[in-house]
Amino acid sequence: MTNTLTGKRAVVTGAGGALGSAIALSFAEAGVASIALVDLDSNAANVTAASIKESSDASIEVVALDVTDHDATAKSYQGIAETFGGIDISVNNAGVVAPSARIHNTHPDDLRRVLEVNFTGIFNTMKASIVAMRGAGGGSIVNTGSVAGFTNWTHNSPYGASKAAVIQLSKIAAAEYAKDKIRVNCVSPGTFVTSFHDKMPEGALDGVLARHPLGRFGVPDEIASAYVYLASDQTDWITGTNLVFDGGMSVGS
Repeated sequence: MTNTLTGKRAVVTGAGGALGSAIALSFAEAGVASIALVDLDSNAANVTAASIKESSDASIEVVALDVTDHDATAKSYQGIAETFGGIDISVNNAGVVAPSARIHNTHPDDLRRVLEVNFTGIFNTMKASIVAMRGAGGGSIVNTGSVAGFTNWTHNSPYGASKAAVIQLSKIAAAEYAKDKIRVNCVSPGTFVTSFHDKMPEGALDGVLARHPLGRFGVPDEIASAYVYLASDQTDWITGTNLVFDGGMSVGS
């Protein structure tokens, strides 16, 4: 990967998960000078940090944070900005899913938890990033959406609704902060393979796979390339977009 992010200072939330880790590693390969790995599980984030250290000289900060806590998030991002001398890139990727169920079987606690993490959490981290970027030359914010946010992705209404909200929030923020030279975009992946899928029975995802015209699921490393692209100066004239990375899954939806 070319050094398209040389010297940049980045923050990635959900950095201990499959996609967050892939994004952080891709950023390191692309030349970031410093990166904050934010996750509720600091142990998972430390695993990502160890992987980065094997191939990069980037300065790494591991931050244990519950992104649903507004005040703690604001304080943490202020600390990151002070440590790094600013924030150029903010990837807001922390998320959870609810147990698979139709709406009438969905528990209110599951709905509440998904909205708190996937929407309120992204609102909090995006807001904290904007505070750091305003008046400091701007920056690039990339939020994680999902094809579930604009297709008929059934049996997980809290997740789909939360991701639809994130996509719309990204568009609103792009318009509000363009004059501050802050670009806000979104990446909406389709289904991608993680270790979680190894635990599922054979054939459990055949129906989902059939909805991807390219005939396969994605992998975190290739999806991470979309974040590098939107974070880089190559996309200085792109804001308010939702980059769909789904193997064609949404074409027929």
